[in-house]
Amino acid sequence: MNILAVGDVVGIIGVDKLKSELPKIISKNNIDFVIVNGENAAEGMGLTEKLYKEILKLNVNVVTMGNHTWAKKDIFNFIDDKQIVRPANYPKNVPGKGYRIFECKGKKIAVMNFIGRVTMNILSENPFLMAKDIISNLKREVDIIVIDFHRRSNS
Repeated sequence: MNILAVGDVVGIIGVDKLKSELPKIISKNNIDFVIVNGENAAEGMGLTEKLYKEILKLNVNVVTMGNHTWAKKDIFNFIDDKQIVRPANYPKNVPGKGYRIFECKGKKIAVMNFIGRVTMNILSENPFLMAKDIISNLKREVDIIVIDFHRRSNS
């Protein structure tokens, strides 16, 4: 199985580039499952429902988020959609899901999203401990686990 993970799509320029290049990449490389980080697609910070739907039309299976998940109020209209994953290490009871399970070619794929805590200035749990716990709970249920770890560093 060929899985493609695309890093931050930034702004409308990034969305336009994704539209022009992703179909070619999928075809040329026989990609079966596509993950796109869309947390900066709307003007470089956040994601709108319109852009989310445009990205999904490109045969994208899941859109992951990051520290700019809540940058656009529009996110609350679709954060619970089955094809979007927000950081799993946000505090409990935050809308959305930190991981989801998808089926592709007879395989179950878990896609998880985490944010780092250094220089992020966002209240979050330890991503490594949370990842360990989630993986421990899912490893017998899925065939493949993909983690989008969204972080930044000043060094």
